[in-house]
Amino acid sequence: MFVIYYLIAMCVFSGINAGLLSYFYRRPLNSFFTAFFFSIVLADFGYLFLALSTTIEGAIVANKVCYLGACFLPLFLFLLICRLCSFNVPRWLKLFLFLYSTLVFALSCTVGFSDVFYESVRYVVLNGFGSYMPTYGPGHVLWDILLYFYGIANVVIVVVAAKKKRNVSYKTLVAIASLSFVSIGSFILTRYLENDTLLMPLVYLIDELVLLYVCALVKMHDVMNSVLESLEAENTAAYLAFSPKGYYLGCNDIAGRYFPELLECRVDHALPSDIEIAGIFEEGMEQLKGASGDKVYRFTYKDRYFKAVMRNVHQNKKLQIFLFRIEDETNIQRYIERLDANNTELAALIKNNKEQIRLFQNQMLVSMAEMVNNKDGFTGEHLKRTKEVVSILVEKMQLDPNLNYSKEFYDDMIAAAPMHDIGKIAIDDKVLCKPGKFTEEEFAEMKTHAEKGAIIIKNLLSNFQSELFVEIAKNMAGGHHERWDGSGYPYGLKGESIPLEARVMAIADVYDALVSKRCYKDAFSFEEAYNIIDSSMGKHFDPSLKKYFDMSREELEAYYKKECEAERTEGA
Repeated sequence: MFVIYYLIAMCVFSGINAGLLSYFYRRPLNSFFTAFFFSIVLADFGYLFLALSTTIEGAIVANKVCYLGACFLPLFLFLLICRLCSFNVPRWLKLFLFLYSTLVFALSCTVGFSDVFYESVRYVVLNGFGSYMPTYGPGHVLWDILLYFYGIANVVIVVVAAKKKRNVSYKTLVAIASLSFVSIGSFILTRYLENDTLLMPLVYLIDELVLLYVCALVKMHDVMNSVLESLEAENTAAYLAFSPKGYYLGCNDIAGRYFPELLECRVDHALPSDIEIAGIFEEGMEQLKGASGDKVYRFTYKDRYFKAVMRNVHQNKKLQIFLFRIEDETNIQRYIERLDANNTELAALIKNNKEQIRLFQNQMLVSMAEMVNNKDGFTGEHLKRTKEVVSILVEKMQLDPNLNYSKEFYDDMIAAAPMHDIGKIAIDDKVLCKPGKFTEEEFAEMKTHAEKGAIIIKNLLSNFQSELFVEIAKNMAGGHHERWDGSGYPYGLKGESIPLEARVMAIADVYDALVSKRCYKDAFSFEEAYNIIDSSMGKHFDPSLKKYFDMSREELEAYYKKECEAERTEGA
């Protein structure tokens, strides 16, 4: 009975471990983790049923259950090791290996009906529990090939990763090397002992405990998983992580582009003291130690300016990592330098050329608007695109003889479009740059950017822009979040009480947000974007603008396709 209790305990423990994996790692590191754990549960129950069997027929059925779990365990283990060592396995190879494991299992199912896998099998009782003694058939060699292949392949993967993959922790390598050696070695050992009922459930339990440990390591070392659990990550910032002891834990792709020296640094080790970036991050961590909130740290690296927002990331009240969120502020800093240098030039232009003054001022306004967008994580591309959308809509509006607006009005509407979010410059950085969901108080503060934008434009532009331009820019900034049905902000304007330029800007702003990819969503298709805006006519948007939007549809889609193609070309 001791053996039966032992096997029952192994089944219970394997089920508990599978539950722990599902509970503690709800954002799965890889689906093969789950598959591996539940295959072990299945194999353990097979061994229990085998021990409880009293006939050869019952032993054969239990053996098939064992093989159902065991045939796929080496495959899942191999794919796990490839994942943990940052190797990509081609789909065709995954499919081939899966089909091979399926073939071995199918052959095991012929026991009792054919002599291909087992030539013969007889029921025995060992130490009080049921078992069987097989004589292996020619098909059983496929099982041996499977075991030896995965044993060799796992060793090769771990050795290559230790030499080539800097982003894999030595702790992880040691753990998975031990896991592979124990698992595959035990399979091979029991092949010669011809009795695995007692040994393999214990081996499986050790495998599960090692994998839970590996999961914890990967969860800490994979910086993007850490970021996603503490913040909503965005695709315009670099992220780096260090342990409380100052060991480098990893970075995302953007950080690798900013600081290529990191790609040669081994995770779970201190950065080499002979590289420039090491001293920079050591100073940042010294400032962060003991800090209760975020710390802002600015530094230069290879003639570029960077801003780091540093924070302590805790889990279960224990410090887990030092997290650096880094933005490239080079363009902003150089703009400020140019602005200072151009003060004298601006004074000369005022005396000599009014048109040049206007051009310079417009460039300055766009640069300021880009600076604001860079602060909250977007790029100047958003301003460029929304200006183009406004331009396309305005072109269609100019063809309508029923609209009695001057060319200057339409031109100023296009020129003022990039200023629509200028009010964000007055929003607290902690709110503006927050990647996660706003609280009610934070959202209320964010909504004030529209009204603040109108005030800034009035105060900033009144002395050197025409009254018409100032009015249009002020209305676009202050009213682009108003809704036709009166449910918008900041003033709750309704219908035609919303200035026309603000109504046009609202369509451009929403359309760009829909068809552009953001950190928190993929781009909507053009069809989906059109349907969303079309269904919102009369609620969110001015229904009289629908005809111009419909007329512009093909041109808008062509423009965004061209922009997308240009981005892919640059990325290549």
